[in-house]
Amino acid sequence: MRGLIAAICVAILLSGCAAAPPEQRNALLGATVGAGVGAAIGSAAGGPTGMWAGVAAGAVVGGVVGYLIRPEGCYLRNSRGETWQVPCDEVRSRGEACFRGRGPDGVEQVECPYMRRHRA
Repeated sequence: MRGLIAAICVAILLSGCAAAPPEQRNALLGATVGAGVGAAIGSAAGGPTGMWAGVAAGAVVGGVVGYLIRPEGCYLRNSRGETWQVPCDEVRSRGEACFRGRGPDGVEQVECPYMRRHRA
């Protein structure tokens, strides 16, 4: 019976990860790994009470670190000066500048894809 409950919990966790955006998925996986590591260290150091403290601390730290890991994305600045994250494969609207990087703060300017299509 315990195995069935564990399998259902794992299935729910994995299906939730598949449907979540990358930032939330990374945070959830980081919290899961952090809770497991915290439980192992806390159990070895302080028994059952230490295990629960380790789970809580590990989940928080793992979730924060997981949230800070961001995939590289593509950004477009329009004529009004707004910066939008867009799919890297195709840019559907024309922008004044295109950028690539891990977030709006750490990006580098690149040639916009629509400019390459018109010049070729």
